[in-house]
Amino acid sequence: MKKILPYLISALVLCGCATTQVKNIEPAGVSDAKAVVFAENYGYYLFGFLPIVCGDPENMNDTSLTFFEDTVQIKNNANMIAREAEKLGAKELLDVKHLTNWTGGFSCWIIWKQVMSSNATLK
Repeated sequence: MKKILPYLISALVLCGCATTQVKNIEPAGVSDAKAVVFAENYGYYLFGFLPIVCGDPENMNDTSLTFFEDTVQIKNNANMIAREAEKLGAKELLDVKHLTNWTGGFSCWIIWKQVMSSNATLK
């Protein structure tokens, strides 16, 4: 068990995730927006540019990962939002925003974490 423990801890720390969340908007009479969709994908990179493990945007909201493939990109987040919009029958995406955040200080700048967050209002 002592030999396996470091590998288990590493697997828990070094994981990627691609998720979406939908927040329905209550009809207020002012706006005809249906919902706001949030998409997030993150991954870990060696020295900030070699992908180690990232979330799998094709299997969003699942525990699937991609190894050595950079999937933390705006186009993937936009596709995740578009799939959620299609499920809800939205005709238009409004106010689409993307934000990227890099952190690496926790590992002395050897392993970097990139988080790509996106959101859009559905009409």
